[in-house]
Order: sequence, then structure tokens, then C-alpha cells
Amino acid sequence: MRDANRNQSEGRMNPAVSLWRLIHEDRLFRWATYASVVLIWFALAWADVRLLFGLPLIAAVLWWLRRQRERRGWLVEREIDVDLL
Repeated sequence: MRDANRNQSEGRMNPAVSLWRLIHEDRLFRWATYASVVLIWFALAWADVRLLFGLPLIAAVLWWLRRQRERRGWLVEREIDVDLL
């Protein structure tokens, strides 16, 4: 019984994986996704003005932190110096 369920689940692809692959490979789908995100953002910002400025500010800070992490090597494990042991 377990083997039959395992073989059946191995044939299916995870929906998140298939969407991620679609976003990376299909340029039209990627731009449609960007346009949808902007449209949803405007719809939410229409309801609450704080979202109009808050979400882009949070996104800019996260982008800046990611860039700094890549540039300065934050969260990278340092090599263990064997001479000091």
C-alpha cells in the first residue's frame, strides 16, 4: 500500500516548484506576475494610505540588507583556524 502511494506521489510535481520554474523560464509570465503585484499593491494602497508608502519602504530596506549581506559576507561561516586550537 505504501509503495503504491509513494510511486503515485513521485510522479507529481510540487505546485510551488512548478510555479517557481515557470517564473524563471517564461518571460511573459514573469512580467504578468510583476504587473499583478503592482495592481494588488495599488488596490491595497487605495484602502489604506500607509500601505502606499510602507510596503515600498520595507521592500527597499530588505533589498538594501540583502545587497549588504552579499557585499560584506554577512552570515557566512568563517573558517576555523586550526593553528589557534
